[in-house]
Amino acid sequence: MSTLQIKYGLLLVLIGFVRVTSGYLAKRSVTDDSVTRYLTERICVWNEVCKEEFQRHFKCKCPEHFFCRAPGRYYNAYCSMTGTGYIWDQPSFQAADV
Repeated sequence: MSTLQIKYGLLLVLIGFVRVTSGYLAKRSVTDDSVTRYLTERICVWNEVCKEEFQRHFKCKCPEHFFCRAPGRYYNAYCSMTGTGYIWDQPSFQAADV
């Protein structure tokens, strides 16, 4: 075998390994719907704190197409258009009153 054939063989093995293992790295967010109440019936603005750490209520509701997101469960969450990280699922105001 020539060195060129060996290099191509190693390249194919490496590509196959990357394709097999890349499926396990796809999870980019976690959603939590355990908080169901609001302190006030108010809409947040972009990058405003929508939920403070260790609190049981949302401070405000993020606008449509925004997420109440944090880097982890025990951090302040902010209204953001990025859907990655720890996402706090916010109910509508009507559903929260039930």
